[in-house]
Amino acid sequence: MGTDDRAAVPQGGITSGHVEVRVHCAAPLPRVWAAITEPANVEQWFGYLAGPLRVGEENRVDFGDGDFFVLVPRRIEPPELDFEWRFLGVARQELITWRLAPTADGVSVTVRDHDDRRSPAEAAEMLEGWTDFLSRLERHLRTGKNTRYGWRDDIDGSVELPAGDFHPLRESELYEWLPIASDGFEPSWFFVLDEEGPRRFRIRDWALTQDRLLTFTVEIPDSQHNPACTVRLREAAGETWKLSFAHTGWTRLGWSAQRAQSVRRRFAATWIAALESARTRAA
Repeated sequence: MGTDDRAAVPQGGITSGHVEVRVHCAAPLPRVWAAITEPANVEQWFGYLAGPLRVGEENRVDFGDGDFFVLVPRRIEPPELDFEWRFLGVARQELITWRLAPTADGVSVTVRDHDDRRSPAEAAEMLEGWTDFLSRLERHLRTGKNTRYGWRDDIDGSVELPAGDFHPLRESELYEWLPIASDGFEPSWFFVLDEEGPRRFRIRDWALTQDRLLTFTVEIPDSQHNPACTVRLREAAGETWKLSFAHTGWTRLGWSAQRAQSVRRRFAATWIAALESARTRAA
């Protein structure tokens, strides 16, 4: 535990889509290095790392609510760590670099998230995310406490698709990748299928703007709130399109955290499978 009880505030910025955030940690270099590389320490402020980091070997950091990153270390040379990762295993690959620099009273930690194809809004979101993560790292090293966040209200993700004949946000092609069924007039059921078996949920408030936007809600029995979903399709860099979704409202079901997270994990897995289906169909 550091000797200074004052929190250090992360500082960051954005350059051409690249996000850089820096924070000072009042802890010795070996302890900071262990906090970002060793599974037992990483889970105290970030997520569950599946195993020790090894260059070139696929690993996974899981947050327990259905969200995760699949990562592959490219460099592990204290005090420098580089890895590539994909959110939910399907998003565009990003390069993350960590640099630790000893100071007179601790370590300066700098993280750079490399992606020059981000929109300004996406870069701002990443800046906010890394600022929060480094705040949690700094607080964990300063206090010795678990500083991980509990779980997220929304499930979101994206996949890049090659431009071509597949149009995921057209009525006739939605059924090829999205787990929905019609009542004969419009989509009425959203299906979740995993190791617990299939289950269907009533769709409400369906609205489709062809090739651009889809919105609907999913009725969760016995809950106080119906999570709302937004699916978007937009041009990305080159001859590609970005298909993204956000399904929000999982902390507002009026259930225990354990029960709500269980359902959230099932929906997250279903959305990942849907994005993978869209990518396969577009290939």
